[in-house]
Amino acid sequence: MRNIFKIASSFTVLLMLSNLSYCQINRTVEKLNNKINSPGYDEITPVLSSDGKMMCFTRVASPEFNRTLIENQVNLHQSISRKAYKKKLSKVYSQIAGREISNPFYSEYNQDIWIAYAENNEFTVVTHPDYPLNNALPNSVCAITPDDQALIILNQFSPEGGMGKGFSISHKESFGNFWSFPFPLFILDYDNDGSDAGLTLSTDGHVIIMTMDKKNGNGLNDLYVSFRLGPYTWSKPKNLGADINTSFRETTPYLSIDKGTLYFSSNRPGSMGGNDIYFSKRLDDTWTNWSEPKAMEAPINSEADDSQPFLDFNSGYLYFSSKRDGSSDIFRSRVSKPLKETVTLVGSIINPKNKQRIKGAKILTGKANTENFREVSIAPDGTYQIEISKGETLDIKAEKEGHIGQKETVEFKKDYVYFKDYNLDLQLSPMERGTKINLKPIYFVQSKAIILPESFPALDELAEFLEENNRLYITIEGHTDNMGLDEELVRLSQDRAQAIKDYLVYTKRIKPVRLTTIGYGSSRPVNQNSDEQERAVNRRVEVIIDNVSVLLEN
Repeated sequence: MRNIFKIASSFTVLLMLSNLSYCQINRTVEKLNNKINSPGYDEITPVLSSDGKMMCFTRVASPEFNRTLIENQVNLHQSISRKAYKKKLSKVYSQIAGREISNPFYSEYNQDIWIAYAENNEFTVVTHPDYPLNNALPNSVCAITPDDQALIILNQFSPEGGMGKGFSISHKESFGNFWSFPFPLFILDYDNDGSDAGLTLSTDGHVIIMTMDKKNGNGLNDLYVSFRLGPYTWSKPKNLGADINTSFRETTPYLSIDKGTLYFSSNRPGSMGGNDIYFSKRLDDTWTNWSEPKAMEAPINSEADDSQPFLDFNSGYLYFSSKRDGSSDIFRSRVSKPLKETVTLVGSIINPKNKQRIKGAKILTGKANTENFREVSIAPDGTYQIEISKGETLDIKAEKEGHIGQKETVEFKKDYVYFKDYNLDLQLSPMERGTKINLKPIYFVQSKAIILPESFPALDELAEFLEENNRLYITIEGHTDNMGLDEELVRLSQDRAQAIKDYLVYTKRIKPVRLTTIGYGSSRPVNQNSDEQERAVNRRVEVIIDNVSVLLEN
């Protein structure tokens, strides 16, 4: 069973929204293009992917809807006449609505999911997924999982036919615009007495806020919170309390990326007309203590129904649906600054022995595992600041004459949001007696002093370092685990150290006087040798600076 939520990087930090009210000033509203908004049908429920480049929405009462209607594992659209199919679908919709639906093709219960893809911040490619994501029953996307590989959709479906209340998840298949059959999500004690339903999923995949009409609630529809207990299981919904919920309808929630601000719609008194969009800040971890909800000002809210907010932090656009032009359409308004495509990497260059800053060092970066470094900045005061593009995996190191740098690897995922600078201190060790030279692992034939070929590149790097720093004398230390006789382990470690010296002398032409070898056997372990994993760490070669002498003659 697949894990449906990919947890965001620990580098992702919280966004502070204490001055969100500034977003209310001098805003304009943009109606999305006619590939999204059709002239004769309603478009609702905009939901965007984590990178803001995919948008799911629902089109209502369109004759292009998917007509798959399963009953007893038979698709009635293919097995009965058009007249009989229409009559059957009318009956199904009437049962859902609790009233007569005479023309199902133009009914509000005819809802299909559409998926649009952005080019240059405009959604120009629009697709209509086939069954099983869409069928003749109401279909709508509530949320996209953090890894963008699954959709949480409204209602629960059976492969044999039929629909029930609740929510399901559909996974993206490995090819094309295809999605798996929706698998039900289990929310403990889920009991929605009304017809309105919907939810928002937190960016870390751990929290959902949903709207339900329950007998013990504050009003017609309240907002509830539920927490993930397992891959497909959620806790019993908890009412958000009277700070958020009123005796009127609170619906269409959206939870900000830091889980600190809740957007929703309500028809409570004081609205500009119909439903308005509100926002409120969470004040503690109880999820029942919220600031007084504030309505978004015009032109976001209007005299018509405005609802279903979704804030894309990548672009700074608040997407929402509105009936201000008659039918329901999808609009957007920029309410915050777009996020950068880079992450600011900051830190200090330090001596690991005394933790003091080292001034005047160069900072170099290169694609991971390529050793193709380029200088990007100089840190005259011992600190640095550089921009790293999201989506890249880079090696970074500091360099200064007379010092040994330690390489670090950084990766900032393209689909994650980083609101603060990321701190990474880089180490530079002075070339002095006792300083350890960083060396990639050296591998030998088991229980022998024969170097395996995959270790030659690491030894070539060491040789190049010694050629560049020809004042250095080094000691090559061999170490083993504790599995064997002490005398034999000492001999093996000494022979392996000597094998490395021989490679450097006879293959790379390093002067033998600069190389000393010693074998310690198992006498200097770095752990307790309690299991194979620890023993593998103890089987190692270390290179230590023995002396820094006057310049040698070539």
